Amino acid sequence: MVWCAEQRRKIRRAALAAVAVCVAQTAAAAEDPEVTRWFNRHDDAAWQPLAARWPAAKAAMTAPVENLALPLDYHADGRIRARLRAKKAQVFADGMIFAEGVEVELLTAEGQPDGTLTAEGCLFDREARHGYCDGRVTVEKDGDRLKGRGMYFSMAGEYIKIMAECEIRTHRIRNNFGRF
Repeated sequence: MVWCAEQRRKIRRAALAAVAVCVAQTAAAAEDPEVTRWFNRHDDAAWQPLAARWPAAKAAMTAPVENLALPLDYHADGRIRARLRAKKAQVFADGMIFAEGVEVELLTAEGQPDGTLTAEGCLFDREARHGYCDGRVTVEKDGDRLKGRGMYFSMAGEYIKIMAECEIRTHRIRNNFGRF
């Protein structure tokens, strides 16, 4: 019994030490200007206007087109860079597109497949070359996969931001990542 109690104390001390190290590293990272710059480089002002328009755009989808295929973005030479495919979509007079059952094909400058973005629903601004997706989203590129709920993406800025429940599967990080 004494042995059990002593083992339990050692395990608790080790667990508390591990938690303290994690908290200290997180606190140190929060004060690091490079970490702050990294996390604050894309503020909420980019995606919040699209998210705010989401309910009105969904309600305004009164005459949707089925099985829409439409270019979203182009390479400098004029070739298609991103192509929208949607089960249901409506194109509005201001250039906005509301779509459900979305798949965006990403293409190389040579026209070869370069990745896909799938989502339950998206609101695209073709003029600003960005969009906001609600519900489940998945991005696959070069064997890597990002999944989550809600997403903002910018073709011009070449980035995406997963809003919640993010899962990343990649082969780019070496196998010993995460070992202490």
